[in-house]
Amino acid sequence: MLRRLSESIDRFVSAQEASSRRNFVEACRRWKEIVGPETAELVRPLGHRRRELLLGADDPVAMQEMVFAAPRIISQINAVLGHDAFDRVRFDLLGNRTSLDAARAEPPRFATPPVRRPEQLGDLAGQLDPASPVGRCYAKYVAYFEAGPTPSGTTGRGRRRMRTPDGR
Repeated sequence: MLRRLSESIDRFVSAQEASSRRNFVEACRRWKEIVGPETAELVRPLGHRRRELLLGADDPVAMQEMVFAAPRIISQINAVLGHDAFDRVRFDLLGNRTSLDAARAEPPRFATPPVRRPEQLGDLAGQLDPASPVGRCYAKYVAYFEAGPTPSGTTGRGRRRMRTPDGR
């Protein structure tokens, strides 16, 4: 059975640590709301190392300005998390890194191209030995197209055959 990673992580870390990590991720997603729009424009969350909050800035001037706002940022984040998780801030230039407050991308949607029936389907049926592996494969190939389209992801294996009203 497939589970979300957030549900399975409890097996690898303590429940308290897993909860703390989930709370930190949620705080990063709400970054602009927590620190305010002016501060959120200048610095973005990059992560943490133990009790050190890692923030990224686009340019060195903004980074220097935010050094003076560090105590306020720490108190706001700690208030949201509900405990003193961080006691210092380290600033770094963002560069090519993606901040944790960035909008998550939509997962890719895969489209299945429509199956087109070959024009000369079945022409080789009489020419191949039905007992040979190639003959059996070709017979299944023809049967695939004659059966028509099936919903995506179904293989036909493990399904029970529907009985007709007369019991066949």
